Amino acid sequence: MLRQHQAAESVRQQQQGHGNPIVSWMDKANGFRFVAVKLTVHWGKNWVIFPNFLDYFMKKTLGHEWGERERSKGQHPLFGWLQKTQAYSSHKPGEPKVKTIVMTGFIACWLHLAYALYLIAHHDKIPKPLLKRLRDPVSFMPAYHEAIVGAALAVAGMEISCAETKAGSTPTPEFRAKSKASGKTYEVEAKRKNGWKAPTGDVRNAEFQRELEGYVRDQIYSASKKKLTNPVYWFELSIPTMMAEADWRALAAKAEAAIRDAENNMTVDGQPIAPAYVVITNHTFLADEDVTGCPCFGFLHTIKIDDYPFGRPMEIEAALEGYDKHRDISWLMEAWKTASTVPTTFDGSPPELLDSDGKPQRTVKIGDMIEVPDMDGKTVRATVEEISSWGDDKVMLAVGANGRHWLAEMPLTAGEAQAARRYTDAVFGKDNASRGLRDDDPFDLYDWLLKAHANMTQEQVDKFFEQNPTVAHYKGLPLKEARVRVAREYTKWTWMLSQQDKAAKAQQATGRK
Repeated sequence: MLRQHQAAESVRQQQQGHGNPIVSWMDKANGFRFVAVKLTVHWGKNWVIFPNFLDYFMKKTLGHEWGERERSKGQHPLFGWLQKTQAYSSHKPGEPKVKTIVMTGFIACWLHLAYALYLIAHHDKIPKPLLKRLRDPVSFMPAYHEAIVGAALAVAGMEISCAETKAGSTPTPEFRAKSKASGKTYEVEAKRKNGWKAPTGDVRNAEFQRELEGYVRDQIYSASKKKLTNPVYWFELSIPTMMAEADWRALAAKAEAAIRDAENNMTVDGQPIAPAYVVITNHTFLADEDVTGCPCFGFLHTIKIDDYPFGRPMEIEAALEGYDKHRDISWLMEAWKTASTVPTTFDGSPPELLDSDGKPQRTVKIGDMIEVPDMDGKTVRATVEEISSWGDDKVMLAVGANGRHWLAEMPLTAGEAQAARRYTDAVFGKDNASRGLRDDDPFDLYDWLLKAHANMTQEQVDKFFEQNPTVAHYKGLPLKEARVRVAREYTKWTWMLSQQDKAAKAQQATGRK
């Protein structure tokens, strides 16, 4: 049971991230679904999947009375999205409660806003100034971007507050965010581009690139003038055309060139601009509510932060040191990815396994008793001891019964196979299932090794240093720091060996040509 629980938690985290989990339970006797948002419990009868709840939560948070007043005016974008969604996905008598639909821009627009408000409320508290701006049709779209940023900050483990600007006061950012991990406070400037003059169909077009470069430079200058503390500048482009990976990589390269130019040449009040983190995102659906899919991308660069380890050559020890130093920001980008993917289920069950009524269908799991042919071809009841995906549509089971152990093959449904590809064999209760580590990323390896050594005892740490004289001088470190050091040393050794092996293979390949 413990293995199944740990595996289920792995699947849940792949959908909901590492922030506070969705807390929900059913009163089956009366048909009520309960959802706890931090300390507040909500309940309803027709919440089959999580987006059903999000629809309710967004309307309640913004206010039903406000909604009735604003709907009649016909000016607020939110009601246009909801009206289109109702016409597109309305449930007809006799249809299944859960059906697959193509995600369109207008659905993505309200769904991501609802999820952002939920994430902020579930991890922190929705600032009142943000709600006020969301209710105003004029300030709604800039405030929408602020909500997306606020959700990422909250999921990243930061306490957030809006910094209201009063007449004659010092310029302030949209958010102040204090990291619960490091204790560091960041001031976050969040701005969204409202429309493009240049055609956006070709991001390599000179006119588009000039407008992009000018926008990035202008926003950096305006944000730098505020002289914020530990600043994070977050700019949303809202380009309306969907782009292939090659397009957004070309766009990212041009944006980075503008950032580097500002880093080297821009001044404010005669002084070079201060260090900052610069996040640039694009949510296509915010500029085209009829786009299909849910396309978005984002990237992070820095200004004058030389020990930030991404995008520059560094010695491995310095890179790992910089990675630990800037974890708040790495977590922020991971949290943004989480906030960009809205869960379907309440309990983290793979959506691929839902039936037409929204109920998760059980699949075979480690520890189950099942009927399978034994080694003699006779059907017996056996315990599933191990499991592994095999090919595209089946699993290989290690089973046992009556003191005998053997392998058995079992076909998968299309949903099971799809869930296994997306969430690994954890969907079958395999607690040690994991995706492959990226061989071009030492930080991926480092994070994995940190988890692997997180529970080392003092005795084990001391033994490691005793057996490795080159690092024996670290033996006096406090246990927590010593565990980190062990993970770092293993990372460095493994990474250097992998790079040597890669270089040797490349040399062999060159020699064969």
